[in-house]
Amino acid sequence: MANATLKQEVLSNIALVYSLAKDSKLNNSLFELTDKELSFLAEYFHITKTQALFVSIIFTLNYKGRKVDLDDLNSYFECNPMKILEYSDDFVELYEKRLLRKNNKSKRHRNIKLKGADEEFCINELVTEKIFKSEPIPEILIDIVKYEDIFTLLEKLYELGQQRDDEEITTSELFEQTQSILDENTHFHLLEKTRFFGISIEEKYLFLYVVWKFLDGDKSPWIERTFKVIYDKPNERFTQIQRFLSKENNLIKEDWLEIVEASFFDDTKMKLTEKAFDLLTECDIKLFNKDLDKKKKENVILPGNVPFRKLIYSDNEAHQLELLQTLLEEDNLRTTQERLVQKALPKGVTALLHGAPGTGKTETVLQIAKATNREIMKVDISASRSMWFGESEKIIKQVFKDYKSYAKKQSLTPILFFNEADAIIAKRKEANTSNVSDTENRIQNILLEEIENFEGILIATTNLATNMDTAFERRFLFKIEFQKPGVKAKSQIWKSKMPQLPDEDCELLASQFDFSGGQIDNIVRKNEINEIIYGNKVNVKTLVDFCKEEMLSNQFSRTQIGFKVK
Repeated sequence: MANATLKQEVLSNIALVYSLAKDSKLNNSLFELTDKELSFLAEYFHITKTQALFVSIIFTLNYKGRKVDLDDLNSYFECNPMKILEYSDDFVELYEKRLLRKNNKSKRHRNIKLKGADEEFCINELVTEKIFKSEPIPEILIDIVKYEDIFTLLEKLYELGQQRDDEEITTSELFEQTQSILDENTHFHLLEKTRFFGISIEEKYLFLYVVWKFLDGDKSPWIERTFKVIYDKPNERFTQIQRFLSKENNLIKEDWLEIVEASFFDDTKMKLTEKAFDLLTECDIKLFNKDLDKKKKENVILPGNVPFRKLIYSDNEAHQLELLQTLLEEDNLRTTQERLVQKALPKGVTALLHGAPGTGKTETVLQIAKATNREIMKVDISASRSMWFGESEKIIKQVFKDYKSYAKKQSLTPILFFNEADAIIAKRKEANTSNVSDTENRIQNILLEEIENFEGILIATTNLATNMDTAFERRFLFKIEFQKPGVKAKSQIWKSKMPQLPDEDCELLASQFDFSGGQIDNIVRKNEINEIIYGNKVNVKTLVDFCKEEMLSNQFSRTQIGFKVK
């Protein structure tokens, strides 16, 4: 037969069979009467003549605008329901060949619970597509299509899941068709990447399903509901859910999906990880994650937004800080890390700045970042010590995940900055003394492990280095102590902050008040306010008054100032 007439010939044979089968009671005479038409259709569909009869009737009834159930067939043939059931094996083969799809009626339409009684039938849309294109039906009817864009493909995979959920296809058919689609569309970067995930087709489908749900607005689909969509057998579904929740699933192990913990089993959700978002971005799938962008924006300090400040250090401090800053210049850092990797040494740069409050530790980190043009991802330690049991450990892990993800997108490695890290690097508590102590110990164990494997730039500050757990000592490559400045250094600080102040006044204030740089900043700010409000120019008497106010009264009463301002 010529392809030009194939469509017309198929449809005319179906129409004739449909007409002659009406009220036939499925008698043998029907098969004799339609033998020529059924032979043609059987050859076209690669099925038996009996199966071709049912395909013809269901095809035509579908085009009358409805799905077909057993009652519809009984009525059409005007036969006993048991007569239709004699052909149940034919229906099974039609499902297996994918010529027919089936789904169960909604619960409100179910009156009985007998096998097959609640099933509705429809012709696979691929069959109608082949007929209307005057194309032959392949031996194996699989939807193999090259899609024009990844979003249409992901939507198709999602629709296959809905067909499985409606019991139109089985779980094995879902995975078989998914594999065919993936094999035929490796031109998409995302699918090419997933080929090397080292995961099964079941896990690939789950990952792509969650990706589509995210694109469709559901950032964290329910685990129980998702697995119910995919798996048709309850025992297999529950097994897979347990594997997922116990983190045996490779998508969890390899950090593509993560569990959103909940109070109850059926409340638990899943979501894409930062690693997954990075992959999608790399594959030109633009995602808008408002919460994540906001969090990063709040935590990141850009070097261009840091005002320059001249800091005064002792000779020892200046020497160590110069080495650290020089190391963080890009050419030096790249060369150093390459050398360290060659010698199988850790490539991460970790530094601990410790010393009394107000000695310039935090400002030093900001100025190093500015000088080396590196962004800072600042960690609020107080926020990481969540009052919710178990949450703090997750927050610490997430900090390092966020940093790794953020660092990948930057041309220069950013600085991960733990400011005032006393709370998480202090000496560990004795085990089992309290839930709080156990939680803090777990946080420290996680932190130690993360720093051990760290490959970026981490700087932490603390006021209480003497209380630091010894396990952290070897984790920090640089340990720079900031001491309270001596008289000479304090005099230089006064002069740098108030250039108009005579040298002798700077020396006088430095010798009589044991202030840190932070405390001197307070005096300078008060003086600025005084000038703005009262119009008074700076003078040493006013500054002495401000210095006295800066100190607690009982401390000042014990301090011998040693001079009197007239």
